[in-house]
Amino acid sequence: RIARITPPVVCSLPVQVFLLWDSPVAASIQEQYCESLPPVTNHTGPQCNASVDLIGTCWPRSAVGQLVARPCPEYFYGVRYNTTNNGYRECLANGSWAARVNYSQCQEILSEEKKSKLHYHIAVIINYLGHCVSLGALLVAFVLFMRLRSIRCLRNIIHWNLIAAFILRNATWFVVQLTMNPEVHESNVVWCRLVTAAYNYFHVTNFFWMFGEGCYLHTAIVLTYSTDKLRKWMFICIGWCIPFPIIVAWAIGKLYYDNEKCWFGKRAGVYTDYIYQGPMILVLLINFIFLFNIVRILMTKLRASTTSETIQYRKAVKATLVLLPLLGITYMLFFVNPGEDEISRIVFIYFNSFLESFQGFFVSVFYCFLNSEVRSAVRKRWHRWQDKHSIRARVARAMSIPTSPTRVSFHSIKQSTAV
Repeated sequence: RIARITPPVVCSLPVQVFLLWDSPVAASIQEQYCESLPPVTNHTGPQCNASVDLIGTCWPRSAVGQLVARPCPEYFYGVRYNTTNNGYRECLANGSWAARVNYSQCQEILSEEKKSKLHYHIAVIINYLGHCVSLGALLVAFVLFMRLRSIRCLRNIIHWNLIAAFILRNATWFVVQLTMNPEVHESNVVWCRLVTAAYNYFHVTNFFWMFGEGCYLHTAIVLTYSTDKLRKWMFICIGWCIPFPIIVAWAIGKLYYDNEKCWFGKRAGVYTDYIYQGPMILVLLINFIFLFNIVRILMTKLRASTTSETIQYRKAVKATLVLLPLLGITYMLFFVNPGEDEISRIVFIYFNSFLESFQGFFVSVFYCFLNSEVRSAVRKRWHRWQDKHSIRARVARAMSIPTSPTRVSFHSIKQSTAV
């Protein structure tokens, strides 16, 4: 049986700690207070007398054989506990309290600072894990596009460059994490500002290469312009060249108006970061317009078409439709205020950390690993390698076959001659 005092009567722990550990007089007052409390149940039989344990919890008079529940202490040694849970102590049959009190359900309440640190550390782990997985997948995809020359068309060259941009962005992210610390931030040395500029440059190139993906599909499907007339240098200018003056302009703005803390973050009232964030948002919105037109055309004019080129376009559109929200949502999240609600802030931190760090992995999967051209070329390479090695094995076996029968035949001839 569990007996609970209703309503629970307990001293607040700051008083308890003072009473128990400040002086013997205070401890005596605490015991007198505990004895004055009514018993847990109206029982005329054997009882356990009121008692105060070493933590300072008061256990009023209780009938023998009862398991008494008392609220957990509010504070103990400076640590706050959840008082909605209970500690338990048994009144033994001999009229004495059990020496051991069960406080296993008393859980520490983490302070806001501790909670923030905990969630921050988990978010950092997610970021490191995501960037490691992304970088590994991106490197594999990059090598596949580099080695498989049979699929090297303009569309896949654009995929290849997008993957390269993500590799460089992930690599500079690790450089930022491993080199930046509070001392470096405060010193604001030249090399740390250059690292920040490089990271932001590769961040911008990600969006402009996605813009290149959208331009290619829009030109081929909506404008019905022959892709043979499109040139690689056009997309290289879009993906690698245009972001450069944007970052240079941003760096000049930072140098004159916000030249502190390695150019990370921004001061109130200073909007230099919008120099590169604005173009990123602009190309993202243009890509959404492109995709709207592309999907509209595919749903109307190309529904009945089954040519291999049309099938490839459809697959490319599907990949872009999936990736654009992934790329766009994560960036738009920076402009969303999660509010003061704790759950909202936690969801914001984890959701943003996951999508931000695993972007490269999603790009590799949709543009390379699920690309039918890449998979077909890899299968052909694999079959060719197997055939090559099987031919070598057959030739080696064929060359080793004549030696044994020849020795046997000479041996048999010698025997027959002797006979």
